[in-house]
Amino acid sequence: MTHDSRGRKAPTPPAANPGNVEPFTGVYAWNRPRESICTEAANPPIDEWAFRQGQILDPLTPARRVRRRLDSLPYFIKRFYAQQADRLEQQHGTTLANKYLIGTFAKYVLPRIDGVNDRYRLGVVPGPLIGFVDDFARLPWYGKRELKRLAHRLTDCITAEFMNYYENQYEKTGDVSFSVIYSYGRAAWLVSHLNMTAPGWGQYCQAQLTDVDALRCMARLESPAWWLRRLKRIHDQWREHLMIAAGYVSKKGTPYCSDPALKEWRAQKKANTEYLKAMELEDQDTGERISLIEKVIGSVANPANRRRELMTRMRYFEDIADDLCLVGDFYTLTAPSKYHAMHSSGHRNDKWRGANPRQTQKYLCKIWARVRAAWKRKGIRAFGFRVVEPHHDETPHWHLLLFMRPEDIDQARDIFCLYARMEDSEELKGAETLNNARFTVKPIDKEKGSATGYIAKYISKNIDGYALEGQLDEDTGQPLQEIARRVSAWASRWSIRQFQQIGGAPVTVYRELRRLRDRELCLHPEIAPAHDAATVGDWGGYTMAQGGPLVARENIRVRLNYEVTPDGNAYGDDVSRINGIYAPASGPDSLIITRTATYKIVPKAKAGEGLAVDVQGAPRPLGVLSITVPVAASTAQGSGLDGTQTGDGATPKPVDFDRMTKEERRDLRDRLKNQASERSPPPEPAHKPHIVTPEIVAGLDDFAVQVLAFVRSIGLEPTPWEFDALLSGAVVNFGPGHAFRLDGARLLPVG
Repeated sequence: MTHDSRGRKAPTPPAANPGNVEPFTGVYAWNRPRESICTEAANPPIDEWAFRQGQILDPLTPARRVRRRLDSLPYFIKRFYAQQADRLEQQHGTTLANKYLIGTFAKYVLPRIDGVNDRYRLGVVPGPLIGFVDDFARLPWYGKRELKRLAHRLTDCITAEFMNYYENQYEKTGDVSFSVIYSYGRAAWLVSHLNMTAPGWGQYCQAQLTDVDALRCMARLESPAWWLRRLKRIHDQWREHLMIAAGYVSKKGTPYCSDPALKEWRAQKKANTEYLKAMELEDQDTGERISLIEKVIGSVANPANRRRELMTRMRYFEDIADDLCLVGDFYTLTAPSKYHAMHSSGHRNDKWRGANPRQTQKYLCKIWARVRAAWKRKGIRAFGFRVVEPHHDETPHWHLLLFMRPEDIDQARDIFCLYARMEDSEELKGAETLNNARFTVKPIDKEKGSATGYIAKYISKNIDGYALEGQLDEDTGQPLQEIARRVSAWASRWSIRQFQQIGGAPVTVYRELRRLRDRELCLHPEIAPAHDAATVGDWGGYTMAQGGPLVARENIRVRLNYEVTPDGNAYGDDVSRINGIYAPASGPDSLIITRTATYKIVPKAKAGEGLAVDVQGAPRPLGVLSITVPVAASTAQGSGLDGTQTGDGATPKPVDFDRMTKEERRDLRDRLKNQASERSPPPEPAHKPHIVTPEIVAGLDDFAVQVLAFVRSIGLEPTPWEFDALLSGAVVNFGPGHAFRLDGARLLPVG
């Protein structure tokens, strides 16, 4: 019997239709369910900031992606490239414009800009600072209002962290000192994540910070003004750094600094001048007032005086070198190519690694420190001057005019050349390149000109362009007088010291000695020679009186004396101020006080607020400050204080107070005091004009009365004009460490 193996089986599927390539699944391709176009699965949200960084790619064309990156940049960076792309698109079509964006901007410019941004943006930050990451990324876009708001937010954040950690540690340990230092460490650690260094952070890391110093450092971290200054510096330097990266600063564009930086520098200079014109210096002992702008014009803050003093010191250094049979060399020190954003031709330098002028200056300082250390080990001593000036792309380089002994000159050159060319030495190839790379030296040849003549042009070019009319800059071909403004703006933007004396006697002592030139003093034998030379402006004689141009600092014969004021500023620091000079060899007995008067800056008195003094009667208000001086009969035909004939003595001789010297004013004050003491005292006025009287208080509103009560509660008595200035929002200085301003309903100290 046969077994039938057949049974129920699945039917064989039909043959595929030649025109149907998809197997049947119950749902056809044309009616398959699809995702809605409004769902997140179909259109996930795009992180705009990640897109700007290139982490999210535009699904469209590469040209579109570059366009969007270009639009996301600040206007002062994108303006040229956007205009260039639009011009190409209008004149030659979209294809050529896209080729420019991809082949030029995206390939060469955009990586430089992103590299600069990465240097300033924050990395991984602790939890309390997460909310500030976007703010720091947008600093180049921020204005003054946004920077002030960010400064206040940072103040609140750091203060809250300090207080929270202090309370927790104090509850655990009960040790106030340890809690303060521990809490400061937390606050300073947070600041280190903001690309900043907190005050006292180095001492804290070395376990040398005391609790008192920690509180002083925290006073700064709790000050919005302190934060605003640092944010403003980062904001300005970041913007200028982007201008360098984008190629706007070069001999083909705007050399030495960008146009926005130059405009801001000019605006700041104008604002400073207006402030100086509106303020006066008031002697706190005598009440005399001096124009602040006139004092500034007569000091070395005036560029013309600064240039004259530099040239005088340089000239006398040369004379000393000739007398001592020393020789001079003129050195030029530059940085490797990786520090230069542009070539000397004005084209982009592909070796640039994003360094800013401040970082390049630190590199040059490091090289000079190594050279000085090597010279000291070899017993080589030098003196002279150093000048820092920028290349056309803002990269700084140095010029040094140094004098030394003839037997040391060759060894000094070799050491300097070695350290100048040590970094990235592999890029120096060829004898012709090596002779001019990074370090050059020119021996001073008396037949070609004096040593001062070698550096005079550089000093004038970097200050005010004096005596450079009609001369053109070698790098850019522009007039040197216009270049001088750009160089000054560059130095201000990057906080670079342009001039420095190397060796010799300190100039500050020389300036203090010149303060004594109008006094008849019996000085100590150690001080008298230096004083005599400074009185007549003999820098060479002063240098020799101090021990010579190669004297060590510890052997200087005349030094500065400082007066320390405890808690002298708003942060509680001990403030040191120069008040005189002394000779270390003679001890304290040789101390000479050079600054006998104490001044404070006050607003200039308005018309009608002056005081005219008539010795014959009581004070009377006048619009102009004038003094009437009586003339004794015995000096009827004598000479007055102003050098004119006084007449017959019957009529008081008016004196022009504004043209009187300081000594004449003091002499007049003593005469008036003596005459006033010989006569019967004048009747007491109804009220003192220098205080806020009850009649004035009666006319004030409640808010002003509260402010006045608070000011008096801390031991201050404002004058009417000081009180009005305080209510108007101005900063009023009541004395050292007592400067206040009104912020809403609060009276805030100003550092």
